Amino acid sequence: MGASETPERRSNPTNGMVPAVGRRLRNLLAEVPTPFPCRYACFIHPRRRPGEQGFGVITAAGESLPLTVTLLTTLERVPTLFEGRARVLVGPATGADSLILADGGDWSVPLPVASLSLRLGDDDGLGDPAVAPIQTLTPSHQGPHLTLLCATRPEGWPP
Repeated sequence: MGASETPERRSNPTNGMVPAVGRRLRNLLAEVPTPFPCRYACFIHPRRRPGEQGFGVITAAGESLPLTVTLLTTLERVPTLFEGRARVLVGPATGADSLILADGGDWSVPLPVASLSLRLGDDDGLGDPAVAPIQTLTPSHQGPHLTLLCATRPEGWPP
């Protein structure tokens, strides 16, 4: 089983927060007027799994998984809106990609990122947010919580 298929690290529960967030994201995609067409949505949040620090992501399909540097790198390439309104560029704060080994050591998976960079800005007409200060965000009990609408599904993200 490959790292992207590890059931211990992904979840798709039938009750609780994940399905509610998935429904909210689907509603946002269907109802919120956006400056450009958006076909994908996700919710970035502090990861709460025992023994894990970092960020997680919930998709509109209701899948919950760790937010890795690889996922963030592909998100950077997709036109994205914060809450469906403001252009935003979200990416890894550092290029470091940490791995954890399974008990047997036969496979490894990326850890959730411990910090991410965020740049909010107006669309400058060139497809990139206008120059704005980059904020580094780290997860805490209170957040941050980011609802993102994307033009397309970032490469490697679940449907």
